[in-house]
Amino acid sequence: MPFATDESWPRGLIDIFKVCSDKSRPLENHLYGAYNRLLHYCFGDTFSFFVTPQHPIDDDGSKHTIDFIVFLIVFNGEGLPVLIAAIKEEIWLNYASRRLEADQQLRRRYEALLSDCPLPRLWGLSFLGTSVRFYQGNSTNKMISPPYMGRPVEYMLPSSFLEGEWDVDILSQQGFDRMKQIMADITAGAAQ
Repeated sequence: MPFATDESWPRGLIDIFKVCSDKSRPLENHLYGAYNRLLHYCFGDTFSFFVTPQHPIDDDGSKHTIDFIVFLIVFNGEGLPVLIAAIKEEIWLNYASRRLEADQQLRRRYEALLSDCPLPRLWGLSFLGTSVRFYQGNSTNKMISPPYMGRPVEYMLPSSFLEGEWDVDILSQQGFDRMKQIMADITAGAAQ
């Protein structure tokens, strides 16, 4: 069942997400394996692309230890980035400060990788549980969409800040169709 010809997510992938979403399992970042499998499924068994985890490095050279974050980066065969995926727990949806942090973390990855992207766009996926926010960075003008919404000047961050921005469930038909569009864009860009 290749992604290119499938019309919905395969049952086996949905089952992997169910197993990985089991809250009784004491796993840190329990969805990492499911998203790793999803990206491998989307990019297929070719050697044109490969998926690799990355842990961000702080400005002082140390790795994050309190806020465990894993990015899955998809590279083309020359080791240049074509897609960034950030994976966080679903609980992050419930807090404005966490939504802002998730957005900022993905944008920092863009700062590190966008200039190396060989395609017209570097796609980004911010996963909070199975909810996803889609990003695209223009490799020519270095603009990232959606535009950055900075922290409001109020002392307290409004509880509704960035609410509804992770509005697609990646496992839904809408999520599948959107991944099809992204994959078509990446493969078309890579073929040029």
